[in-house]
Amino acid sequence: MRQLPNVNKAQNWLLRVLVLFALCPFFLLRAEAAQGQRSIKTERLRLAGGDFGYPSPFGYIRGPGMIQTSYLFDTLLWTDSTGKPIPWLATKWERSADGLEWRFSLRRGVKWHDGEPLTADDIAFTFQYMTEGPGRKAPVLHARGLSQIVENVKIEAPDQVIFRLRRPFAPFEESIAEKLFIIPKHIWSDVDDPLKYRSAKALIGSGPYQLKSFDETAGSYLYVANDSYFLGPPVVRRLEFVPAPDQLLALQRREIDAADLLEEATPDQQVRSLARNFQELSGSGDWNLALHFNLAKGFPFNDKRFRQAIAYAVNRRDLIKRLLFGRGEPGSPGGLAPGHPYAAKGLPAYDWNPARAAMLLDEIGIKDLDKDGIRELPDGSRFRPELQTSARFTIKSAELVKEYLRHIGIEVVIKAQDRASADAAAESGNYAMALVGYGGIMADPDFLREHYSSASKSRSFFSAYGYDNPNFDKLAAKQLISVDPNDRRKIVAEMQRIIADDLPIISLYVPYRLTLYNQRVFEDWYYTPGCSPCRGTRNKHMFVTGKKTGF
Repeated sequence: MRQLPNVNKAQNWLLRVLVLFALCPFFLLRAEAAQGQRSIKTERLRLAGGDFGYPSPFGYIRGPGMIQTSYLFDTLLWTDSTGKPIPWLATKWERSADGLEWRFSLRRGVKWHDGEPLTADDIAFTFQYMTEGPGRKAPVLHARGLSQIVENVKIEAPDQVIFRLRRPFAPFEESIAEKLFIIPKHIWSDVDDPLKYRSAKALIGSGPYQLKSFDETAGSYLYVANDSYFLGPPVVRRLEFVPAPDQLLALQRREIDAADLLEEATPDQQVRSLARNFQELSGSGDWNLALHFNLAKGFPFNDKRFRQAIAYAVNRRDLIKRLLFGRGEPGSPGGLAPGHPYAAKGLPAYDWNPARAAMLLDEIGIKDLDKDGIRELPDGSRFRPELQTSARFTIKSAELVKEYLRHIGIEVVIKAQDRASADAAAESGNYAMALVGYGGIMADPDFLREHYSSASKSRSFFSAYGYDNPNFDKLAAKQLISVDPNDRRKIVAEMQRIIADDLPIISLYVPYRLTLYNQRVFEDWYYTPGCSPCRGTRNKHMFVTGKKTGF
């Protein structure tokens, strides 16, 4: 083969110049990375939408709506993939030795979307508006019980505020500093009815995004990046939440870029097929489907032997196999997620035992008196309890529970309602038994107090309706002010043992978390410990920084 002639000096010089020009972008990218600058952008990210309400601090619905609102409004602290609090509007914070004061140093130069500066006065105003002003009656998650916890907020300096508490409050960082949306005084000071306020100004926050368009009926939202954000322009430039009733199908069609599986019944074959073309993110669960009893309805719902009988009658492992194709685990009778760091050991399992269930029912006088296969109450009256369920979940959950209870002689009547009606009925106690789904079971263990304590002021759709145990209430109050982690852990364990015995709620199953995503669009997904509504595709930290931790 004939060799090519050697290149002359001029050609060699030209070749070197061309190579240097070709490598310039690489060196520039390396230099940007070395300086901590973000060079990779995602111009558009599409996720499954839904009816999350109006994304103002007073108009959102449930946890997912709160996350949507966080794109527009900020909090003092936030959390990333570690689940630990990280600086946000505040750069530093400390608790006093007696646990009664929290001092926050605020980030300087933060501005509202309209260009006005965010100051310590806005922090103090937010608290006043939520506790004494028009916001005190708003049924929103971030302000629940605030006035019973915080006595006042004082401005120490232009960039420093102090929260003075009425008593020590162990979960202050997670429950208040990470959830209390700060609102602009120059806008909300003139708003008398925050629930009805839907002016464009209602969505002016300090957050990393601004709402460009919103269709409540379709459940679609369009957020665009706030380039003046105090942490820098967000890596994800445009967030689109679009209607996607079937997330997996929408992902397969490339209509969305990531799909979260929660309680959806999805065969392994379908998941494996999608995993060939999409990346997979998995983790332990922090959401559960639970069977609630209304103890205020009287007998037999207020007799723990009845509730224990139902627990033994429901074959939860079969439920997981048939509904979740095995991707889940039975919930803990203690109320926290099985993988929670505070989860107590040695609690009763209530494994499937129809014979034990029948014996307990016989013991309290619920027997099949007329030998037709269906049990009657002790006075011989007909017993056909109603089982409420929400359209948000597959009806198969209720049908399977009905099937299990039929085997021990209890015939339930299923009452299916839309989500809003089911939530309202659960909150008001307008049910006998109800299937209720919610997250939070991996959050701070004070969740148990909010969930089960008769002394709790924050009643919600997930509350144990009619439950009243003085011993539990005393422990719940004690753990709340315990600033020693070891002492608090012991108290919380005892709370779980009481709940596991009384069983006002049966956690049926906790699905494993699974997210499938298109890594070519965005790849820095993560789960946020303790934040169920964050899922694997919702935490704003990842969209702002393009990182899993820090900035």
